[in-house]
Amino acid sequence: MTIDETVTEPATTPFTLTREHILMVSDLSWSDDNSRALPWYSQDYKCYLPGRPVLNGGQEFLDTLNLVKAAKPDVDIEWHDILVDGNKAVLHVTFRGHHLGPLFGIPPTRRLLEIGEIIIETYDDRGRMVEFRQEGDYAGMLTQMGIVPPPGTGPLGTIAHSVRTAVRLAALDRAHRRVHGG
Repeated sequence: MTIDETVTEPATTPFTLTREHILMVSDLSWSDDNSRALPWYSQDYKCYLPGRPVLNGGQEFLDTLNLVKAAKPDVDIEWHDILVDGNKAVLHVTFRGHHLGPLFGIPPTRRLLEIGEIIIETYDDRGRMVEFRQEGDYAGMLTQMGIVPPPGTGPLGTIAHSVRTAVRLAALDRAHRRVHGG
């Protein structure tokens, strides 16, 4: 089923969670007009992301995806596993994309970022997502950005990395503001 062939509202008949349904909700959520995904999020939807406040409602989650897409416009999702049990699914995915815009306060590094994640999604009996829990290798992503020193860096190397990173991020931020205003 393509995005254009999807139904705009959840069905009123009994629902069975499938891999296809999960992919359809993901495709709609990551699409340029992800407002079409909103009917697939329940009114009491909750999203739990590591180190961030709980997101309440599908719109807040979709807005967060828009921020990620703006920061990594070429983001690609590689699906490794989708395990379904009743109305719950466990997903193993890898996200890849170039860091070309600000991402949660970090100026664009122009580096290719890759992050593996485990996601647990729960759906209601109409096929709407009610809960999203995500765990990922964010320390690894910060290392790829150059924010965190590589593993095995000693104390002096860590200090040197911190100074270089502060100077580099300030320069990246100035360059981004010069090009995009701000």
